[in-house]
Amino acid sequence: MSLKEDIFSKMHSLGISPKRSLGQNFLISQHIVEKIFQELERRSPAFVVEIGPGLGVLTEQLIARKIPRKLIELDRKFAQYWREHAETVIEDDVLNVNLANLGLPRQTWLIGNLPYQIGSRLVVDLSLGPGEISGLIFMFQKEVAQRLMAQISTKDYGFLSVIAQTFWTIDKVVDASSEDFYPAPKVSSRVIVFRRRVVDTHFDEKYISFVKRAFQFRRKYMLKSFIDQEDKLKNSFTALNIKNTVRAEELSPEVFQKLFILYNSETK
Repeated sequence: MSLKEDIFSKMHSLGISPKRSLGQNFLISQHIVEKIFQELERRSPAFVVEIGPGLGVLTEQLIARKIPRKLIELDRKFAQYWREHAETVIEDDVLNVNLANLGLPRQTWLIGNLPYQIGSRLVVDLSLGPGEISGLIFMFQKEVAQRLMAQISTKDYGFLSVIAQTFWTIDKVVDASSEDFYPAPKVSSRVIVFRRRVVDTHFDEKYISFVKRAFQFRRKYMLKSFIDQEDKLKNSFTALNIKNTVRAEELSPEVFQKLFILYNSETK
């Protein structure tokens, strides 16, 4: 039985159909599944948290490989299904789950075919920890994936690019077409692997707020976003030999980190 046939058989036996409200598009490509697990096994995870197991395309592979795991599933019917199959399930929206309270071991990885509407926010949230999470393998809408991996001074480069690249080393795993899902979405997708960087403890919520503010007026000079702290930011620019006419999209993640440390150390 093909993966697609297996998915349709499970849907029929459970009497369910994908819920548009939850952004459910079930992966039906064996090729994509194999690529995800080739990447995961390269990382030798001690533990895996799967987000949104749904009908279990990835879950079945975790079980077959005997990888210690925990599932986070918002859909009640799916959560119950996996409990009946002796899996540990947290029935909630992952955005509401405090992962730091789960007692995760070091070298934990998160995997998932994410609903498109939560992907970018989840990456930003996970950037601040917990530190036990060493990496992520997520499916994103291709447009979001391009923003995550964008280079400076390109149309896709922005707040999400800077935050993601500050806290993670990011690589493409594989692209997926709409035909790789049921129902077929109107957009293409991409699987990305994130490996956590060791970063300075200065980079916390204040850093994220700083970067977000810097891109508030994307096409204007960055100083326009800090009009009430203009002198403070100018001093930091001067120390790093940055022109006052710079736009946020012209600064690399590395420069943003240096700039934030200087800016944050300035007395108001």
